[in-house]
Amino acid sequence: MKFSKSIIAAVASVAMLASLGACGSGSQSSSSSPKKDGASISMDDVNAALKSDKDVTLNFWTWRDDIEGPSIQAFEAKYPHIKINVVKTGAAADHYTKFQNVLKSKKDIPDVVQLEYDYLPQYAVSGSLLNFSSSSIESSMGKLYNNAAWRNVHVANGLYGVPLDQGPEAFFWRHDVLDQYGIQIPKTWKEFEESGIKLHKANPDKYMGFIDTTDVRYMASIIRQSGAIPWKVDGVQNVKLSMTDAKVKEAVDFIQKLIDEDVLEPVANKSDEYNRGFAQGRWAVQFDGCWKGTSFTQQQPSLKGKMEVALPPAWGDDASNLKTGEVGGSLISVTSATAKEKRAAAIAFCNWMSSSKESIDLFQKTGSFFNAAKSFQEDPKQASVKNDYFGGQAVNKVYFESAKKLSTGWTVLPFNSQYATSFKDIVVPALKKNGNLFGKFAPWQANLKQYAEDQGFKITESK
Repeated sequence: MKFSKSIIAAVASVAMLASLGACGSGSQSSSSSPKKDGASISMDDVNAALKSDKDVTLNFWTWRDDIEGPSIQAFEAKYPHIKINVVKTGAAADHYTKFQNVLKSKKDIPDVVQLEYDYLPQYAVSGSLLNFSSSSIESSMGKLYNNAAWRNVHVANGLYGVPLDQGPEAFFWRHDVLDQYGIQIPKTWKEFEESGIKLHKANPDKYMGFIDTTDVRYMASIIRQSGAIPWKVDGVQNVKLSMTDAKVKEAVDFIQKLIDEDVLEPVANKSDEYNRGFAQGRWAVQFDGCWKGTSFTQQQPSLKGKMEVALPPAWGDDASNLKTGEVGGSLISVTSATAKEKRAAAIAFCNWMSSSKESIDLFQKTGSFFNAAKSFQEDPKQASVKNDYFGGQAVNKVYFESAKKLSTGWTVLPFNSQYATSFKDIVVPALKKNGNLFGKFAPWQANLKQYAEDQGFKITESK
């Protein structure tokens, strides 16, 4: 069955609503098997592109040239025939807006673009990215990266990028705050709840943590940790929504309970209120992607030596069964607009920057950048690196452990922008003390179902 053109339009439409997405520049050949427009490229072609003397210029869009610049310079020094023209697109939201605009106009589309995992499917199903899945590339590159990260760059068995970094969840805690009230780092969410009640009772101005009211990924990471699966995606067209099933309800009701008990305080992450509150010790813990460790060193320098990192608490009564979630993480994709004669070189650049020892070492000099490459995550020297900001703690060891415990079965919706937008419109108003958080999940699912069906997706719901 031909893939519906309306779905391609849908993705563009979703993107326009949220100023994030893409419009199609290609088409899919099947509802379950995306077109392999780069499948003629083999790993031999990729390796040959590095050895070629043919001059190639690749336009690369990223929001983090401060971190990636040294690796790009090293790549150009080693392979001078491949020039990387870097465009720093600004903050992540600006980055996606600009990418959307060039896709829509079909002009000045970059050859290589950095994306977050959450936004990959909508660009992949719209045909905006090159599917370069082939047996030789899958076998050669796949073994270089964390298994979960490698799964994250696939959509409907198509390969649409190379993993750059990951965001396995970690707990960043103020030991000065917890020590003051004699509270130990909780190993389970039940202990987290009990500790939070104790802390707020001792000082009503303090909470164990906060729940973000601006970004759905933080609430979703708790739901994912619980083992709930709110949806499943089959191919590029079929989606089963289970956002109101018993497992999801259990996780969401627990989040509401933590808010009602003044254990979690709803607040807009990255706001002035958040910055002041965290500096003042209003919240003892922040759960986030491990990349937040680098952000703390830059944005909260006054807290140097007052913070440490721990694994997130486990769901249930047994900490040995810990399953973690993810917040953030990014990949590098080759766009389908890239000229055919440049595609192998573009793939080679993405793979070199993400997995070569030279590039990884340069990334690590910038701070606690969490590379997705196995050679980084399985390196005992990297695990023992001490971080002065976190009191000399070997934080990578914690991050590596969290990455090993990532829960499986979680997928990203191919209409992720609508999912994020409707979260703010429908769910956030209930994300408050004495709210009815789970009561918003039925209308949230109905909104997504209606939207997706209008655009040509086939939606089923669990009974």
